[in-house]
Amino acid sequence: MGDTTEDDAYVRILRESLEKKVELLKLISKENEVQKRVLIDETSTPDDLQATMDHKDGWVDQISTLDDGFSVIFNKVKPLLTDHKDKYRDEISRMKDLVREITDLTATIRKQEQENYKLLDQKFTGIRQQVKKIRKSQSAVSKYYKTMNGEYDSQFLDKSK
Repeated sequence: MGDTTEDDAYVRILRESLEKKVELLKLISKENEVQKRVLIDETSTPDDLQATMDHKDGWVDQISTLDDGFSVIFNKVKPLLTDHKDKYRDEISRMKDLVREITDLTATIRKQEQENYKLLDQKFTGIRQQVKKIRKSQSAVSKYYKTMNGEYDSQFLDKSK
């Protein structure tokens, strides 16, 4: 460190990575809203749900990469920010605001994820109940046909003849 242009670039990269993280968190939050509509919609398909999950997975991967890079650069720049608080006051203030926004978005996303999990659980419970009904119906139909074809001994038939 020591080169002011290089130092300024590192500080700018920190801020830009936080800004990018905010953008990605906003995309995830919007996708959670789409996912909620998919989960509520009775006509939605598993592919619709998978598409929302795939979008979010991609953005989460990008956030993870950003976080890793941020940590490396922050560790490099931390002494500079501590020693030159006045010079970087505006950047530090902006980054603090971004961190607060990230914290708020993260809390919102957690809440959305919990709500969507409940909806998903309800949807799977409904599907399981439908499967049970179908199996019972198929079993009843199967027994009926076996009885009609004489595969079962009926209690009501007179076998003395």
